[in-house]
Formats: sequence, structure tokens, C-alpha cells
Amino acid sequence: MPLDENQPHPTRPRLKDRKSYLGPRPYFITINVYKKQRLFTQKNITDSLVKYLKEITEKDNFDIMTYCFMPTHVHLVLFGKNDDSDLCKFVKDFKQVTGYNYKQTFKNKLWVISFHDRVLRKEQNIKTLCRYVLKNPVRAGLVKSILDYPYSGSFIWKLADLAQEDPFLDYIGEEKNS
Repeated sequence: MPLDENQPHPTRPRLKDRKSYLGPRPYFITINVYKKQRLFTQKNITDSLVKYLKEITEKDNFDIMTYCFMPTHVHLVLFGKNDDSDLCKFVKDFKQVTGYNYKQTFKNKLWVISFHDRVLRKEQNIKTLCRYVLKNPVRAGLVKSILDYPYSGSFIWKLADLAQEDPFLDYIGEEKNS
């Protein structure tokens, strides 16, 4: 289905079961930059966003397992810490604060209207997903090692621990390259 020219930022329908976005559970989300501008190659911008990310995760009761600011989007693996954790509120708060501050400084929009979400199953290995997210800059050819990329991290784990080789991810990489 082609996009409507008058609506360049289509909203993605949320899950009908609102409870899927509430409480202590893991999520994987991606938020795209407005008009796919390559903004997250600038240290001052990403440092500011990480600062706000830390503040909002504390306020909205989330843990950031992993974040990775690719040039045109950000990936987050996060976990609701308690029954009051609300993913939609968290994303709204993060985009609102960062979008407002960005617009005040640069006179332009920061984010597209929607975001992509995936509610993770309890049996999924969160550390494997975090390693997968952290390897995005490596797969994109931006760096040789996840430890070399300045725009990713974790608020709960050391990157060096997440950087350890994961046979599952190496297997996925071999399949894609064959």
C-alpha cells in the first residue's frame, strides 16, 4: 500500500490489547528521525539525547538494556520496572522533551510521528537481542567493533560484557552472508 503524499509519517497501529504496553516486560523499539536526516552522527546531539533518555527512563520506571543511535534512527531495548511502566507514555515523553529541545535549537523537527515496537516474549534471550542491536553499526560498516561505536550503550550492563562473542549472532551473520 503506497503512502499518501499528504501524510508522510503514517502512524503505526498499536496492539489492540493495551495491557501489552503496561507493566514489567521487555520491549524493542525503533524511532526514526524526521525525513531520515542523518543527525545521530553528531556527538552533541546524541549526548543530549542520552541525557534525556536517562532522565525519562528513571521518571517513567524503565531500564534501558541497550540503546543504539544509528545515523537516522534509534534502537532501544528496554524493560518496564513495575506495574506503572507504560511504554506508550515513555515514548511520548521521550519524543516530546527531545523533540521540543531540538526544535528550539535547530528550528526543525526531530522525530517522525510514530515508532516501531515489539513486545518481547519472556523466553527470548534479552542479552542476545542487545548484542544484535549493538552490532548494527558493525553490520552497517561504520565501525569494526561494537566497542568502537560512540553512540550506543546500556544503562545497566557494561558494553564490554555485551561485546563478548555470541555464537547465535555469528550463525545468523553467516547465513545472511551465504
